[in-house]
Amino acid sequence: MKAWKLKEKWSIKARSYDDLLTLSLLGALCGLFSGLVMVFFYAVIYLPTRYFLGADFDAFEILPVEWRMGLVIVSCTVLASLLTFLPARYHKVGVPYVIERLNYHGGNLPIGNGVVQFFAAVVALVGGLSIGKEGPAVHLGATLGGFLAAKAKLPQYGVETLLACGVAGAISAIFQTPLAGVLFAFEVIFLEYRQRYVLPVLLSSVVATLISHYVIGPLNIFSIGNISSVVFSANLFVACFMLVVFIVLLSALFLHAQKVLWHLSGFSVWLRFFIVAIATSFAAVYLPEALGSGYSSLSHSISGDLLVYSLLLLIVVKTLLTALTIGLGIPGGMIGPTFIIGGLAGAQVALIFDHGAVDIALFALLGMAAMMAACFQAPLTALVAIIEMTHSSEAIVPALFVIVLACLLIRVFFHQESVFAERLSYMGMSSNISPFQRYLRHHTVRPVAEDVLVLPASVPLEQVKDLASSMVDYAVFETGGQWRLVRRVALLDALQTLDSGPQSWLVFQNEKVSMNLPLALESTCIPLIDEPASLEAMLGWFQKTGLSEVLVSLSMSSFSLVSRHRLDQFLLKSD
Repeated sequence: MKAWKLKEKWSIKARSYDDLLTLSLLGALCGLFSGLVMVFFYAVIYLPTRYFLGADFDAFEILPVEWRMGLVIVSCTVLASLLTFLPARYHKVGVPYVIERLNYHGGNLPIGNGVVQFFAAVVALVGGLSIGKEGPAVHLGATLGGFLAAKAKLPQYGVETLLACGVAGAISAIFQTPLAGVLFAFEVIFLEYRQRYVLPVLLSSVVATLISHYVIGPLNIFSIGNISSVVFSANLFVACFMLVVFIVLLSALFLHAQKVLWHLSGFSVWLRFFIVAIATSFAAVYLPEALGSGYSSLSHSISGDLLVYSLLLLIVVKTLLTALTIGLGIPGGMIGPTFIIGGLAGAQVALIFDHGAVDIALFALLGMAAMMAACFQAPLTALVAIIEMTHSSEAIVPALFVIVLACLLIRVFFHQESVFAERLSYMGMSSNISPFQRYLRHHTVRPVAEDVLVLPASVPLEQVKDLASSMVDYAVFETGGQWRLVRRVALLDALQTLDSGPQSWLVFQNEKVSMNLPLALESTCIPLIDEPASLEAMLGWFQKTGLSEVLVSLSMSSFSLVSRHRLDQFLLKSD
């Protein structure tokens, strides 16, 4: 008996390592596809804009004013027409939708919504609307991960792992920051760190970064080559504190402006997008640096081309314009614009404190990190992102200072969670699941499944006698299109009745004396279902049907018995 338990434990461990290997291979494949899709996404967005804008593909300010307004109006018209034509179920896109599908639909992301996200983001970004490509990238990466998991028929924990692989791969390919992509998936999407399956996610992130770097080349958001050392002083930390206050106010403005606009979601899409077109057209005329993602304006602010007063105006306008665009339902992302708003705020603080060009770049990085941490409650992602972008650890101490303080102040004084969590809360949904649900999702039915013997309706007597040495307690057979469950002991007891003389259940089949099981003993009708994705799905089935036992098909010819009693025992066990 002890040897049997050791063998069972070894097989469980071997199966877990096989699962890890399978998930790692699928994670690498997910990273490959994510990288290729992000490269294609990048090309579709920026090849048309390069034709008009040249090498600086985000500099809409160099276009004539009529071109700027025309692009904005055309893009809003196309988007309104697209969403009017499509059924309402395809309107849901972006990071909040990914979290919703993960928590409430087992990570099942429809392909159609991903296609809508792709083309809608392309139209909006080419038109100069104030959105980012990183949010759509997350949706596309998660959709790829969910598609691969569905094709591989993975259990629930495998689906979630490949979703994380897709998200990490997409962020890594867009920013070329592999570790930040992994942390983003865990901090923003899952709201927890999952050490058990971090290896496939890391592998996906690295592969996607390599694909992006090989095809697109190195991505330099702005020149940061001058940051070589940071001199710690009281003046530096006073400036950092002022930067944190500025960032907290901007992030609060960004969220609360969106909260007001969410109440207009019931209005016609034409009316909402008309408001976006009007507001963005005004910006196109009077402050064109606010158009697009904003990377061009950040580069100009670091080089000192923007004056202090115009930079402050740009920060406020960019914050409100992005909040208006996203809040009124334009299907784009907010990660990139908030990153840029933080960078502009950092440059503004550096100019106010009369710091040189080196400190302007430093404070721009600190502002980006603080804004990302405050808006999305992702402190480690923000910290690692600036380290990977600068390829230096010199800014770690001031970065930790602004990140921690920004997250603390935004929570304490404004009671603000992640923008995505706030959006889901407004929709009446939770951004996280309970620990009990998480535990159920991370387990398949195999730990609570009992082996069963599959027998024909007429069993040769020699085979029935062999059951005496079997370790399996239950057997099933099919008759009349139904599966019937019997205990192995009951079969052996029925066999003993032969000592009293011939029985009515004796039949001759294939020149063998057999036991007709439906006649020999009483059996219980039991339903047959395919293997659920997790224990959560299994528990839901028991609660829905009210039954206490079910036959689960693990493969074409392998069945197991799952009982509610055994499931409860597993959930209540001390270890």
